[in-house]
Parts: sequence; structure tokens; C-alpha cells
Amino acid sequence: MTDDDDDDRLDRALRTLTAARLVALGIPAPMVGGWCDAWELEAERRGLDAGAASWEDGIRWIMGRVAANEGPPE
Repeated sequence: MTDDDDDDRLDRALRTLTAARLVALGIPAPMVGGWCDAWELEAERRGLDAGAASWEDGIRWIMGRVAANEGPPE
């Protein structure tokens, strides 16, 4: 297994953990994937490195959008 494989596994695990946390915070499960996709694009736009800190920012970003009655981009 390569370091890239490990990085991919970690990225998938962080996204899965974030998705579970979003559901626990009241985001409907069918919407979570769209929100995670939207955050990944936003994080890339901001030039953020993938990782736990980025996903923490993502949760705050998503919850802010939900509080403003925005839906995930289509």
C-alpha cells in the first residue's frame, strides 16, 4: 500500500465521519452527500489542505448555510 492509498483512505474516513456528524446535527441524510461535495469544492476554492481541520471548517460552513435556509448546490 502506498502513501497515496493511505491518504485516500483517510480522506474517505474523514468524509464519512463528517457525514455522520452532520446527520447527528439534524441534516437530513439524503442531503449530506451534496453538502459534503459542496464543501470539498469550497475548500478547494479556498486552497485548504484536506484533513480533519478542513472538515471541521466544513461543518461550520455547512451549518451556517443550513441556518440561512440554503440547500446544497445541485
